[in-house]
Amino acid sequence: MVHIRFSTPFVPALLIGALLLSGSLFSCGDDVLTDPKQIVFPDTNVSYQRHVQPFLNLTCTYSGCHSSDSRAGNLALTTYMEFIDSPGLIVEGKPESSVLSQVLEGKLPHSVSFTERITQNHIDGVRQWIKEGAQNN
Repeated sequence: MVHIRFSTPFVPALLIGALLLSGSLFSCGDDVLTDPKQIVFPDTNVSYQRHVQPFLNLTCTYSGCHSSDSRAGNLALTTYMEFIDSPGLIVEGKPESSVLSQVLEGKLPHSVSFTERITQNHIDGVRQWIKEGAQNN
């Protein structure tokens, strides 16, 4: 039988914490979104954090496009503040006047085709978020 003697009371807590952390790191693979179609917007109460930003991350903010590093068209869409700092991109309460809605709906041209990666639910969801005031929620 092996007896382990700890010289400080914090060591067992650190070991237990490390085991719990490593278990949680390996168990969260099912929650990783890899396809925009995994994102489903609700009809109301659209959340920037839960819906809009994950949608943009999978369709617009990768390298070479609208990431903070690439800034295609001098536009980055990786944070809420980048939205606010881009005049006309979002007109709170008015999706028909917002450039983002117009691009998603195909009313304004975009240099890269993304339509095969988005659904009508995405378009409607972004419109609803803008209609609801485009909050950072």
